[in-house]
Amino acid sequence: MPVGAASRCEFLMRRHVRHVFVFLLFAAICLLGCKPTQTQAPPGPITVAHAHDASGETCFICDPGKREKGRLWCKEHGRYEDRCWECHPELRDDARLYCEEHGLYEDECFLCDPTRGTGKAGGDGGADAGEVDGSPGGELFCNEHQVPEHQCGICQPELAAGLPVGASLLIRLASERSAELAGLSVGRPMHGEGSSTLPLLGEIRYDGNRLAKVTPLAGGVLARVDADLGQEVEAGEVLALVNAPAVAEAKARFVAAQADLQLAETALGRQELLQREEITSQQSVEGARADQVRAAVAVTVARQGLLNLGFSEADIEGSSGSATSALPLRSPFAGTVVRRDAVLGEAVRGDDVLFEIADLRQMWVELSVPEEVAAGVVPGTPIRVAVQARFDSIDGTITWVGPVIDERTRMVRARGVVPNSDRGLRQGMFAAVTAVLESIPDSLRLPASAVHRVDDLPFVFVRGEPDLFEARRVDVGDRLPSSEFVIRAGISPDDIVVLVGGFALKSALLASRLGAGCADD
Repeated sequence: MPVGAASRCEFLMRRHVRHVFVFLLFAAICLLGCKPTQTQAPPGPITVAHAHDASGETCFICDPGKREKGRLWCKEHGRYEDRCWECHPELRDDARLYCEEHGLYEDECFLCDPTRGTGKAGGDGGADAGEVDGSPGGELFCNEHQVPEHQCGICQPELAAGLPVGASLLIRLASERSAELAGLSVGRPMHGEGSSTLPLLGEIRYDGNRLAKVTPLAGGVLARVDADLGQEVEAGEVLALVNAPAVAEAKARFVAAQADLQLAETALGRQELLQREEITSQQSVEGARADQVRAAVAVTVARQGLLNLGFSEADIEGSSGSATSALPLRSPFAGTVVRRDAVLGEAVRGDDVLFEIADLRQMWVELSVPEEVAAGVVPGTPIRVAVQARFDSIDGTITWVGPVIDERTRMVRARGVVPNSDRGLRQGMFAAVTAVLESIPDSLRLPASAVHRVDDLPFVFVRGEPDLFEARRVDVGDRLPSSEFVIRAGISPDDIVVLVGGFALKSALLASRLGAGCADD
């Protein structure tokens, strides 16, 4: 081999060794608290000296379901911690002879003396199994990690699933510099406003209480169109003009009724004058008065007919003596023309919708609430509405929650209102809605990187000593837009929490589940 090639091979070999060394160093940091071993067998069941009378029979050594609840178990040696003399030699009774071969007291070892019929599960089920308090808070102490056995997160990580909020397991690192080598960053929780929220999906709709459909109410031909899409109109403003034969007929009835009323009033006055002069009878006066009342009723009916067609009182007074067929279509309130189906010269029917007017200063958001959380959503619940078309969210309020659950979707319909002064919300937009179920005025916050899930429960890591950390169970509330979590309970403002790098501690906590927990020497 040429000299240059040999030098290059040597260089590549050294670089490869350096890469392997860096990888092994990183792996060692991630498994902090676990002692390095010379030879480590692959994970597998621990074989402990015990026997059974019948085929298929099991005991608490074979079957974890038969172990005493709350009593710690030594996975390394396959026995209860308070009976594991290898881990806790201080608990061993020196006055009793001990069988080193089978790890039992001589008076319990049925393998040395088959005549002993008790203790077939390794002696842990004997009468003296409770010599040491077997409760989670017993006197056992983890000599390897220098913490109480019932709090040792490295030896007993399965206890995490049963911790209440505020309780913790302890994680002892290999040295005081381990946290620095793992790149942990710590800090105190931040104060701020928080809340308990519920995410929902919604759709923006026009406010149904501020939406009007304008129809001519009488068939005819569009003679004039004054309003167009998007136009802002005032209350009473004319949108279009329709020539409708029914309008001419209604005006004619009104004019005729007015003339009849005037004639009836004149006749009544004449009859009353003749009665005072004793020329006519009382019956004639009463007849004239009845004719006057009938004429007045006819005028009222004719006037109401014009009002029903959309005429105002001013329009009616101004049309006296006129029998034109012009019918003005007016806006019922101030708003925006959001729909127009009016074309000049088109023949229309009385029920044709020619315009839609909407007040866009306020919009509805239609919501679908899951059945299981519907009880927490009530009228008056604050909401925050976000749409893709804008960066900020809009505050609103839920005004209605339906009494019926959809049989197909198992959802409850609800509705909220949101202001829209800048016209940024549009009909049909999809919205991400956050219902604020509970406000927490003075809450603690942590960045999302500080919250970890163990057994699907939220935990944070709190520093106690340079090499000792707590895996503490917390109650997590809302995740804020700033990527921070509101911590409802479990920590105090004075706690020093791992903000960045907590994955190394989580790896140490869960390492024994991968077969690298208690001492593997």
